[in-house]
Amino acid sequence: MRDSNTPALLADHSTPLAWVAGRGVSRAAFLADVRALGQRIPAGGAHFNLCENRYRFTVAFAAILLRGGTNILPPNRARQTLSEIAERHPGAHALVDEPDLPIRMPVIPVTEDGTRPARDSAIPAIPADQLAIHAYTSGSTGHPTAHSRRWDSLHIVTQQALQRFGLDADGGTLVGTVPAQHMYGLESTVLYALLGPCTLLADRPFFPDDIRRALVDHAPANLVTTPFHLDACLRAGLAWPRAARVLSATAPLERERAQSAETLFGTTVREIYGCTEAGAIASRETARESLWTVYDGIRLTTLDSDQVAVQGPQHPMPVPLPDRIELEDAQHFRMCGRLADQLNIAGKRASLTELNRRLNAIPGVRDGVFIPPDPERTGGTARLAAIVVAPERSEAEILTALAETTDPLFLPRPLIRVDTLPRSATGKVPRQVLLDLLDQHSQCA
Repeated sequence: MRDSNTPALLADHSTPLAWVAGRGVSRAAFLADVRALGQRIPAGGAHFNLCENRYRFTVAFAAILLRGGTNILPPNRARQTLSEIAERHPGAHALVDEPDLPIRMPVIPVTEDGTRPARDSAIPAIPADQLAIHAYTSGSTGHPTAHSRRWDSLHIVTQQALQRFGLDADGGTLVGTVPAQHMYGLESTVLYALLGPCTLLADRPFFPDDIRRALVDHAPANLVTTPFHLDACLRAGLAWPRAARVLSATAPLERERAQSAETLFGTTVREIYGCTEAGAIASRETARESLWTVYDGIRLTTLDSDQVAVQGPQHPMPVPLPDRIELEDAQHFRMCGRLADQLNIAGKRASLTELNRRLNAIPGVRDGVFIPPDPERTGGTARLAAIVVAPERSEAEILTALAETTDPLFLPRPLIRVDTLPRSATGKVPRQVLLDLLDQHSQCA
């Protein structure tokens, strides 16, 4: 039995580790790629893992660990963001599979594709206390904030999730629409394959027809996605194959949408609750359940009237959660919005999530988002704004419809119509992007 102080880098299963260009890549072939790449990586330190191809990301992820290093996972690829993070990690290299990526640091190209002969199938071990990742978010101030996780922490949450979703028994192909650099994407598309019997798909399908083809080619596959992508699939009008499972995260999923997705894919939709600070900690079958059930071994404690912390085998110390949590009992809770979600204008309160829900429920609104006030830009004036995609509705019509459900203090001024919202791969729109759109509107007005 392997020492618990040195968990395995890779689960010993007969299933392929990945599908690359239609080929199954064995775990032994994967290890050959990892060892070859590891010879080109400096020992120790932290290095950016910027590979877009999920297989190459996983090779780079494992090779960095094998060299005693830590994977840096940035929130985006903006040059300023990468530069700010790089200043905190002197000597960091960038592992990339796009040779023309404009970055200002030493680059290590990753070209591995699973075709290298497998000579040594012995599975390496990684120290339990080795920092595996520095996962960065944009932070409340817009500056990158690091959340670091040890290797044993990633091992534990992966086993909890595999058992919760029955993936420890039958595995299957993971068709992921989320990037591997995102915590949800890392846990649910990379680690489920690396530490379980699943097989990851190297490609990341984004558009509905690409997703449909991937599910057809690997049926019945597990779709790992977001509400943003589920919405696109529901609207696409395509004939869909049955999926083995559908997992969703990164944003709240409404019950009606989950029910429609279950009908579309002929399977259960399970929603994952987690955050970058703590990783995944709970799930629910959204079409039937309003309460979240924590993973085995997890417990929640109340820090004060507004905040709840999570503790478990992967959390030696309590980790405060960024959401407003209402505990039902020791294993179940309700998520009532983010702590930063609460707006207070002229003494009245509203939830940003609820305002967005009302906006997107208006007939003719295809997409839309409210923008919280920014005192630094408005001179202290607390005014909400909103940006919508609604080609067949006027601003006046949208405001009239909102006024039927919304206090006048929370009606957006201005309300801007655009052709499309620049959502990220996880379906979110960075706040800075929204503020830039507001600036462009004010300059053109």
